[in-house]
Amino acid sequence: MHKVLMIAAENDVLPNGKVGGVGDVVRDVPLELANQGHCVDVITPSYGFHANDNPSTLNLSFDIEFSGKIEKIDLYKLNLKNTQKVNHWVIESDVFALYGSGIYFDDGHQRPFASDATKFALFCAALAELLVTHWQDRFSVVHLHDWHAAILAILREFEPKYHGLKKLPFVYTIHNLALQGIRPFEKDPSSLNSWFPALNYQLEKIQDPRYQNCFNPVRAGINLSDKVHVVSPTYAKEILQPSNHEIGFIGGEGLENDLRNASIDNRLKGIINGCDYTTAAVTKLDLSTFYKKVENTLRENIEDVELKAKTTDTIKSKTHRLAFEKIKLWQTLPNNGPLLTSVGRVTSQKVSLLVEPKDDLWVLDSLLKEITRFDGRFILLGSGDGKLESQLTQVMSRHNNFLFLNGYWQPLSDQLYQLGDLFIMPSSFEPCGISQMIAMRFGQPCLVHDIGGLHDTVKHLESGFSFKGDDIASQSQALIDTLSLALDMNKNKKSQWQKIKRNALAQRFDWQSSVEQYVSQLYN
Repeated sequence: MHKVLMIAAENDVLPNGKVGGVGDVVRDVPLELANQGHCVDVITPSYGFHANDNPSTLNLSFDIEFSGKIEKIDLYKLNLKNTQKVNHWVIESDVFALYGSGIYFDDGHQRPFASDATKFALFCAALAELLVTHWQDRFSVVHLHDWHAAILAILREFEPKYHGLKKLPFVYTIHNLALQGIRPFEKDPSSLNSWFPALNYQLEKIQDPRYQNCFNPVRAGINLSDKVHVVSPTYAKEILQPSNHEIGFIGGEGLENDLRNASIDNRLKGIINGCDYTTAAVTKLDLSTFYKKVENTLRENIEDVELKAKTTDTIKSKTHRLAFEKIKLWQTLPNNGPLLTSVGRVTSQKVSLLVEPKDDLWVLDSLLKEITRFDGRFILLGSGDGKLESQLTQVMSRHNNFLFLNGYWQPLSDQLYQLGDLFIMPSSFEPCGISQMIAMRFGQPCLVHDIGGLHDTVKHLESGFSFKGDDIASQSQALIDTLSLALDMNKNKKSQWQKIKRNALAQRFDWQSSVEQYVSQLYN
């Protein structure tokens, strides 16, 4: 039996505890570990709200030295319903409240990660102190998630006070290699020397390979942990190669040499994420009722956005109003063609291929022309990068068969996974991906870029459709051609289409088998 401490920025067990996929993993993996007989504790920052918003008990208060000051740390145990198998904790500090009201804070391009790095450095400093005092000898494995937890590995390696933690195996999971939390070594309030002025570190294993005056938490996590885990076998191979953004290949993002060394040392493991098949699905609506639900959601959000902004002249308002008019139009026009869907963050990773140049417009315009040939419609739901949101809004204004829902509304996404005929996921890179698993759970075939976790979960012409290319132009054309193939099959080759639907529905990426691999490959 293992006694595991999970350390992360997000935990979807907590209300408002999730922003991205790491929250799902930190929700599901501890429970499955507990079901398999292990003891698991999960800890995140409180961010000024988790301890207040949930039933909690102040377990402990202690002081640490941080940035030349003494900071008071409060440790709360959360008393949540139906989580008795796993202990959930949060750490609270007045420092967290200085950096916004959410989990993450965007400092802009001038000081990337500055506020968040200070928050998570304090979080890691508090954990280091906790693990050598009140929680000494409590755990057999410490499991760090993403850059936010990696500073703990730096303290374990270079602070003599915490060298006792070296007898405790550290596992480091990378959910998104594109986000590395890079900060300066010095001459900034958000820097390693500012947080820990007495720390006698060595550059060799933590210095960013591109920015010599900066340290890289992800590089530190890779080099200073006992095992390194990424979230699919194919992605574990891709990241051993350097990225080449010009041709559309995303690999090791500057850390390929460290990852290659970890692989040679047999420390790097690729284990696919699981999907929750136990939660009951929401009731599936008919399409007309869903359209009405979309209309009502947009109406409420238009009012909310314009009330907050005190004007109707905002980009978000214009996008919502355009979508509102589109959904009202759709309700007056009967449509028997396929419904294509996409749910996810509007980021370069997820949608940049859609706005690559093609025939004087963009790839998405070509896709929508193809969809028009089959009398189909495409709904994309998500939010994120403002420039990409603006580009998707422009496309919506050009095509009657495209609806861009610029936000994240769980009730709508739940329906899109069930109502769609074909789920579109053209990610530039994908460590694992969860959306394709959810879509297949409901028998919706997926059209995906044949990379990373998408390669490991969707088999071309068996359980879905996949495309690939040696550069961005060939990837773009392959996406269009594969969409045409899928839509033609949907219309003209019904038996083959139904077989792919059945195969998609039958796919199972359960947490039980993934967690068994965690134990055998990462913890033992």
